[in-house]
Amino acid sequence: MIKAVIFDLDDTLYDYEYSHERAMLILRDYCVKKFSISVEYFENSFNKAKDIVKEQLGNVGASHNRMLYMQKFLEIIGEKSSVYALELYNQYWNAMLETIETFDYVMPLFQKLNNLEIKIAILTDLTAHIQYRKIKHLGIAEYIDMIVTSEEAGREKPDKKMFDLIIKKLSLKPHQMIMIGDSYRKDILGAEAAGIHGILYDKKEDNVIIKQCLEMIKIESEKE
Repeated sequence: MIKAVIFDLDDTLYDYEYSHERAMLILRDYCVKKFSISVEYFENSFNKAKDIVKEQLGNVGASHNRMLYMQKFLEIIGEKSSVYALELYNQYWNAMLETIETFDYVMPLFQKLNNLEIKIAILTDLTAHIQYRKIKHLGIAEYIDMIVTSEEAGREKPDKKMFDLIIKKLSLKPHQMIMIGDSYRKDILGAEAAGIHGILYDKKEDNVIIKQCLEMIKIESEKE
C-alpha cells in the first residue's frame, strides 16, 4: 500500500525554467546598468562564474548557491563582492519568487492525497533556505510532511543517499512510496534504484499526472 508520495520541486511543482529565465533577464539588465558593462560581458562572466563554482564544489547542493555565483561574478568583473553580492542575490531571487506558481495539477492532487491520508514529501536538489522560501511562496507548506534537500544530504539525485534519507525520515518501506519528478535520470531512475515507484512528470501533459498517481496507488493497494 502506498503511504507517501514524494515530489521533486523545480519543474515538477512549478515552472522553474520560465521563472529562472525571467529572473536572469532582470539581473542582467540591472548589472549592465549598475556596472556599465555590455550584455555579452555580463553573460560570459556570469556563466564563467557558475562554471567555476560547480567545478570547485562538484555534485553537492551548495554548487547551486546563487550567492556564490554572485560573489565569483563580481570577482571576475573586478567589483567588490562584499558590497554588491547580497544586492545581486536579492535581485535574482526576488524576481524569481514573484513569478512562481504551482502547476494546475498540484493542489487537486495534494488534496486527494490528504483525503487518502497519504503523506507528501519533497526531495529536491539545491540549497535548503531557498527551497523553503519557494514552498512558502507556492502556498503548499501546510501540505508537506517531510523535506530533504541535496544540501542536507550532501549529495544530489540520483545518488542513493538522498533517497535513503527521505525513506528514513518518513519511516516507511521503499515500496510504500511513489516518486514524481520531471527528470528521468535523477528522479525516476534514482527512485527505482532505491526501490521506490517512479512516475515521470511532463508539464506538457499536466492533466494526466493525477490519474497516473491515483492509478498506481490503487494498483499497489490491491496487492495487499
